[in-house]
Amino acid sequence: MVASNAWRSWLEDTKKRGMALGLANTQQALFELKLPSPNFETVHVAGSNGKGTTVATLSAALSACNVDHLAFTSPHLVRVEERIRINGRPVSSARFDEGLRRVHEMVERTGIHLTFFETTFLVAMVIADLETVQVVLLETGLGGRLDATRVAGADIAVVTALSLEHTEILGETLEAIAGEKAAIARPGRPLIVRDVSDSKARRRIEEVAHNAGFQDIDEAVGPARLQWVDIGAEATYFEEARTLASAAWSHLSCAEKTLFPSIRALRWPGRMQEVPSPSRNGLTYLLEGAHNPSGMESSCAQLRQETRWDEPWCLLLGSTPQSNMEAMLRPLVDFCTLHPPVAVVVTEPQFGRYPGVPCDDIVTALLGAGLETTAKFSLPEDAVEWLEMQDDEAKTVLSIGSLYLQGNVLKALGADTDEGLTIVAKE
Repeated sequence: MVASNAWRSWLEDTKKRGMALGLANTQQALFELKLPSPNFETVHVAGSNGKGTTVATLSAALSACNVDHLAFTSPHLVRVEERIRINGRPVSSARFDEGLRRVHEMVERTGIHLTFFETTFLVAMVIADLETVQVVLLETGLGGRLDATRVAGADIAVVTALSLEHTEILGETLEAIAGEKAAIARPGRPLIVRDVSDSKARRRIEEVAHNAGFQDIDEAVGPARLQWVDIGAEATYFEEARTLASAAWSHLSCAEKTLFPSIRALRWPGRMQEVPSPSRNGLTYLLEGAHNPSGMESSCAQLRQETRWDEPWCLLLGSTPQSNMEAMLRPLVDFCTLHPPVAVVVTEPQFGRYPGVPCDDIVTALLGAGLETTAKFSLPEDAVEWLEMQDDEAKTVLSIGSLYLQGNVLKALGADTDEGLTIVAKE
């Protein structure tokens, strides 16, 4: 236990190093771990929005077909073990600590300095070696070309919807961002990409696919097998994820004799996740992570397809910093205009990589867009407590915005068990 606490403290300290894009450090660390050649297939997923949902949909499909697999995603909502799931379920603390110990010992021996993301990715690779899995699913953290996950070998690469996000790092045009994301392509391997209407972005993806691979990490260079997937503009992000997951499925050797299972819906923690109120009969919390303007637009498009908004409902909103808060809030305000909530509650997400936007800033932005706030709370648990005490006949509380907020709400509702954090298909 003492050793485990020391490893966890060291992991927490890696957060102080912030974010680092580049492959040399992680490649050297992966080499120093001396893991054997993988005997599993790997699917690598990048994109501006929907990449986590695509990984989750693939995970649910593999579980439905009894294919053992590991999924690495980020961020976590409540605890770090969520970043590494075996067959949809977060790994145990003991298993995580076993992987963390191996990475910590390697760092002590080599003096390599790692970020939090790099460390958790390497822990995932160690656990993939310890477990008997047939497939590993990897979600990029940021971009693709210089993301730590890029040093892993991959049999299939998938690029989901693209938008202007993290422009200060990935580039200020969709063309530049497309190039960064498409760089997860491996020579001779399938690169499955949601078709894009922007001609420059499309050309850039084709160029990157034709010259896939990085000699700097000892990869050959050559053309990937580019496969465009046409997905209608009106498709929800789950429909996009299901279509892309099905396309990737057709290239998995372990699934070559198995049809992609019918998945009508997905329980993906923090994404359109329903959680019953612990104290109010008939009240359901709907948790939805929407971390940028295009994500909010997609979320609201999916929300509009539901009929629950004809009954009384409350809005709970919290966000991390946005380069354009007006664009972030506009789809949500339009949704609220169409389906007015009985209460609008604002709060500040806690314990994330980025600080929560102060309540007063959100209140001012909402008011400028024509939506008045009912109540504001610095702490999400106080906001949940207030909502639990209301007598407004609300049937739904829509918790939307930062994924960190959804983790805060899960914890406040007592729904942060392993079962509550497991990816499950609804057939």
